Amino acid sequence: MPKTKQEILQDLSEKQLAELNAIDERLNAALLDRRAGRDVETDAPARMEAQIGSITFRFETVRCGKENCSRCPHGPYWYAYWKENGRTRSRYIGRTLPSAARQSYEAKRAKRLTKDE
Repeated sequence: MPKTKQEILQDLSEKQLAELNAIDERLNAALLDRRAGRDVETDAPARMEAQIGSITFRFETVRCGKENCSRCPHGPYWYAYWKENGRTRSRYIGRTLPSAARQSYEAKRAKRLTKDE
């Protein structure tokens, strides 16, 4: 009978577990970059956000709420947030960010990177 996932993990040393966790983190980051349509080699922040005027665009993962869902969280997807009559409103945008918002995000990111240097 094949070993279960738990049995395999128990057989690994602490060093092997640490290496496996590091690989998992790099793969998840690369997957987020790929889904966002970004170049994997670029140094992207963990939380992506862009603002155009009073609208804020955020790249987020979401939970579907289904009891037996084994793929949660889903995404990441872009959402737009704004204030309207004192309430925060949001709207789903999709997997790719509109070009105007993307240009704004890239300009702010470039400015932040040059300021840190």
